[in-house]
Amino acid sequence: MAAITSVLPANAHALIVGGTAGIGAAIAKRLAFDLGPASTITIAGRNASAAQRIIDAVQSEGPHDGKGAATMNFAAVDCGKVSDVKRFCHDYRSRILDEPKHTLDLLILSPGILAMDGRQPASPGSTLDLKMCLHYYARMLIIRELAPCLSPQAITMSVLDGKNSDALASGIKWDDMELASPHNYGIARAAQHCLAFTDIQLEDFAHVARGRGDRQSYIHAYPGIVSTEIFNTPRLPWYARWGAKGFASVMAVTPDTCARRLIEGMAACKRRDVDDDAATGMWNIDDKGRILENKHRADDELRERVRQHTWHAVDSQAEGA
Repeated sequence: MAAITSVLPANAHALIVGGTAGIGAAIAKRLAFDLGPASTITIAGRNASAAQRIIDAVQSEGPHDGKGAATMNFAAVDCGKVSDVKRFCHDYRSRILDEPKHTLDLLILSPGILAMDGRQPASPGSTLDLKMCLHYYARMLIIRELAPCLSPQAITMSVLDGKNSDALASGIKWDDMELASPHNYGIARAAQHCLAFTDIQLEDFAHVARGRGDRQSYIHAYPGIVSTEIFNTPRLPWYARWGAKGFASVMAVTPDTCARRLIEGMAACKRRDVDDDAATGMWNIDDKGRILENKHRADDELRERVRQHTWHAVDSQAEGA
């Protein structure tokens, strides 16, 4: 597979949202040395102390293969609050556009939770479900809001489940896309909506980018089963935590292994976009970083439907929600 440095500039700017723990943190650590000292990585999330531990760990490791680490910093954002996502994006966009190198080259989105409880507001006053906000709405909003500073060849990756997603899934409730009705909401259906809509909306971003002549890459990634602290979340009942940790101890890969594979997959997708004039800019990759070739793709009408719903859902939230 192509190295990530072969498809990004030497002074790349990278932003990892959800980068303070789990897969996002592992990607941040690995990218710090993959990209090298001329690059800058921003870790965005809620936990400033966790981000500082990541930055300290990278700095304490010293050079890898004779190469130092990227400059790293932290930016606070609560992806469960649409208003805070917009505030964060405004601040980050302003900062990037004011710099001599005023583009963002790599955007990775991995905020999320593992929970079995039912529909709950993402924040006080929000009409969005917390899980769906973290896994879909906030992520797409970040891409939209940061579009002005994405470089013409930028890579954007949402880490969710690009393997089992289906843009044409038969179980989608098209008359209740955010699953506001308790009769429609369920954990499996919420996941199905987030996965399908991610494929469709990322494809729409790629379609728009191609239309203006850019070669941006949009990737929906499946991380597989990864041994992170998410299995210890108090949102799971004790018996579910016990079972999940037992399963993970047998089946899971380390966060670093997952990060390496996804970074390799990103580079492979970008290389295809650069080398193949027929490439659309939309990709799905599995937990080995392999490109999944035969995914369903949406037509213009379906992309418009999801786009209009997504922007109405996020832009209609109450002030402060």
